[in-house]
Amino acid sequence: MSKARKEVDERLEKRGLVLNAKSESWSLWGGITLKEATLSRLTGDQPPLFEISELHVDVPWREVWAAKSAITHWRAEDAILVLNDDQGSVTMEGLTTDFAVRQGTIEVAGLGMRQGPLVIELKGEILTATGGGGSSEFNPNWNGLRSVLKTLSFKPGSDPFRITGLFNVDLRTPPAIWSVDLRGEGNQVNWRGLPMQNALVEGQASQGGLRLTANLKLLKGSGLVELSREGWKDTPLIMTGTLTDSAGRSDEFIGRYEGKARTVTIEQISGSADLVELAQGFPALAEKIPAGVTVKTFPEILAKDFVLQTGVQPPVWSLASAQFKTPASIVVIVRDQPVNVENITGGLSYQKDQWHFHSLKGKLLEGTFALDADYDGQKLTDAKISLKSLRLARLSPWLGNVGSGLENSDLTMDYAGSICNDPVDSTGGGTLVLSDAPVVHIPLLEQTYALFPKLLPDRGRASAGSFQVTFTMNNGVATIDPFKARSEALTVTATGTVDLVKRRVQGHARANLRGIVGRITLPLSHVLTDMEISGPLDDIRVSPEGPIGGAKKLIGGSAEAAKDSVKLSGDVLKEGLSLPFQALGMFRDK
Repeated sequence: MSKARKEVDERLEKRGLVLNAKSESWSLWGGITLKEATLSRLTGDQPPLFEISELHVDVPWREVWAAKSAITHWRAEDAILVLNDDQGSVTMEGLTTDFAVRQGTIEVAGLGMRQGPLVIELKGEILTATGGGGSSEFNPNWNGLRSVLKTLSFKPGSDPFRITGLFNVDLRTPPAIWSVDLRGEGNQVNWRGLPMQNALVEGQASQGGLRLTANLKLLKGSGLVELSREGWKDTPLIMTGTLTDSAGRSDEFIGRYEGKARTVTIEQISGSADLVELAQGFPALAEKIPAGVTVKTFPEILAKDFVLQTGVQPPVWSLASAQFKTPASIVVIVRDQPVNVENITGGLSYQKDQWHFHSLKGKLLEGTFALDADYDGQKLTDAKISLKSLRLARLSPWLGNVGSGLENSDLTMDYAGSICNDPVDSTGGGTLVLSDAPVVHIPLLEQTYALFPKLLPDRGRASAGSFQVTFTMNNGVATIDPFKARSEALTVTATGTVDLVKRRVQGHARANLRGIVGRITLPLSHVLTDMEISGPLDDIRVSPEGPIGGAKKLIGGSAEAAKDSVKLSGDVLKEGLSLPFQALGMFRDK
């Protein structure tokens, strides 16, 4: 045994190596057992090339005598192996190996190891230098192994992912030439935060790179992915393939994975697969999907440069662009009631925790909407918003009995600027038009009838009306100039301010009668029908303004004929303006 050990030491010394152990035990027939063994360079103060917790070496004497050369069998059982090179260390647990070292050859009957859920079981052959040509210094480079392990890094706690394969290594002339055929399979595994019901991977790796085919059954849908890599030094893993949703619709994609930065980039993806459904199986993306949204029709899309950075927690993602090639339709639950948003076209992007909407259009409440804006979840900026002919009868689930008589009413708004939950940050301006609504729902018309019952005919009160508002917003204060409401018998004009910070309204209005009555009372209109609008938002009061006592006598009224003030109600207008934004996922009630 000492002679065999001496021969092993001499052969290692020719390559500038030395084998040491913390303890050794041996017998003539049982071989030698090394505990905490290391293989190191003879010169230099560097970490060992190999470290192993326990290794058994046996000398098959009959084979040695027959071959007339040194032969050793090396075995390990559930050991810990540490491989070191200039880049650092690679640690493998559960090392189980059985290989024979002959002149010029290492025959590996079995090599098993694990790293977390990853289990590797290989067989193969290593060709080594013979004779005097084997004296070159051994300088291992484990970048290939390191990259494979990083690529196949599974979340701790996942079920095992088992890789089997056959390898060949040629060390006779530097640089080393190696290749391995691989097959990996696992159930209920989690790769880089992507949980999968089943994953089957087959392919080859060599000193020149990597070629793999992955067949993945996701939590929702499936994927067929081709993976390739040229070389091992900081080169990206290229990914191409197909994603298929549960209905069989598919998307084609091309992308890359950069291991050093732990970043996945999908350079382009296109097709009709329901990406919302697929994203629901990926926790990092699922949490970004708005609650209460159901996709009725997912569009055919063209998306570019989706980037997912998994090296930070929580993972960060961005999307350069997504263009709808066909219309989409969704159902949104707003305060327990469904709202259909249909025929959605346009595009969007997501950068730095902010959505960007580009020419987004669709149908809502039997009207249409158009939106260009940036949105961070709290504030719309650089916004251009258009709501056209929204049918207010569709608000009945939210208005209840108040919504009666709105069958022919519609609402239109155009706005440019910013809108925020905090009104101080809302700045911009626009116009608002309400058409063919009952007078009771037209701000100031109903209140004018209530204040001046002797002056205004009841038949006008039962008719339909409309109004148009031009407004500007600055630091949470809306300036109304002008407001104009019309009914069959009455026109009301107003100016004022709505302070959304202090939640107060202040303004002045004047009502003018239309038709023959209006012409008769025109000289007295400023006395008869001037009104003051004031109060907190939840109790806005409209009051007569000026010396109206004498004017009432002129028209035969009495002090009891008119109220001192009436409350301004705006439920229909409030719901008509707020619900479209809530249906689009913005400014929901907390």
